[in-house]
Amino acid sequence: MPCEAYCHAASVPAVLASLVCRIDRQGRRVNGPRPRVLLPGGAAVVQLQLSRAVCVELYAACRPMGRVVLREGGKTLAAGTITAVLA
Repeated sequence: MPCEAYCHAASVPAVLASLVCRIDRQGRRVNGPRPRVLLPGGAAVVQLQLSRAVCVELYAACRPMGRVVLREGGKTLAAGTITAVLA
C-alpha cells in the first residue's frame, strides 16, 4: 500500500512491504501465522520500503528520531516506533 512516511522533519514516499507479526497490548509478539490484515486499533510489526534513504535512529537510542507516522491522502494510517533498520 503506497503512503507517505514522516520521520522527524522528513517525508518520503513509502510502501508497506509486509506485516511481520501482530503484537499484543503489552508489546509482546503474538505467535501464529502472519496476519493478512490489521483491524483498527490493532498493533503489528511491519516492514516499510522507502523510496529513498532517510536518516533515522532506533527508538531505544533517540526517541524523537525513532518515531514514524504513515499518512495517505491527509489521513493518518499508523504511528509507531523504529525497532530495526534493514539495509
